[in-house]
Amino acid sequence: MSKDKNSFRNILVVIDPAKETQFALKRALKMNGILEGGIKIHLFVSYEMDELRKSQDTFEFHCDNDWFADLVKPLTAEGIDYSAEVFWTADWHQSILGSVRRNDIDMIVISDHMTEENGNDLSAAKWSLLRISDCPVLIVYPGAQVQRKTVLAAVNMQTSNPRYVELNRKILAMSRQIAVAYGAEKHIVNAYEDSMEFPDRAKLLRDTETKQENTHVQQGDPVEIIADVANDIDADVVVIGTLSRRGIMAAMRGNKSEKIIRKLNRDVMILN
Repeated sequence: MSKDKNSFRNILVVIDPAKETQFALKRALKMNGILEGGIKIHLFVSYEMDELRKSQDTFEFHCDNDWFADLVKPLTAEGIDYSAEVFWTADWHQSILGSVRRNDIDMIVISDHMTEENGNDLSAAKWSLLRISDCPVLIVYPGAQVQRKTVLAAVNMQTSNPRYVELNRKILAMSRQIAVAYGAEKHIVNAYEDSMEFPDRAKLLRDTETKQENTHVQQGDPVEIIADVANDIDADVVVIGTLSRRGIMAAMRGNKSEKIIRKLNRDVMILN
């Protein structure tokens, strides 16, 4: 299997002690085996209080040294350099961002819950994290395959807005790195709602360095098109972008990025 230069050395893995299986940690272990030189894993162990309140009226959990020993057993077995910290916090996403800064983190890996329609289900705290994180966030879908075979990058190449141009660049660079590292096929999807916004296909192929048969350009609702293309090609991970927001705008929900995430039943990489 081919390997790409690893720009992700320090990975923060969010551990939810209330969950029996730590899907985010499983994905990080796979990354360690794929990425050149391996990775260092920082375990952020914390209950997401909003999820606990939703799941039951009263709750009591006990995580002792034996629980932690079982958690880190695969890390120890593979000789992975790891560290850990435990938080009991009502400000879950801000605590994660503080840990990111203290530990010089390159990527956050979190697991998510599934909706009744088998899509990703973002809590308010997770959504806040996605909107203000300075580093990429990988949402691990519990039912997804660990090995990557198909990567889908969602772009908007007809835009002239400098912020979106930079976001496109980041999305393409990330999808290229994932595809090379995992020996996967890279696809791109470019949806457009107005027929006057049809992208220059030749320029699209050139700028994205993508094979013509792997380029999907369709008119319509981007939320539906991205989800449909992901299903059609059975993408293992979809790379999307969202513009970073602060203050009250960071708490707003219902934009296209969130709608896309909720429609996808696969891993999603979010870039700001």
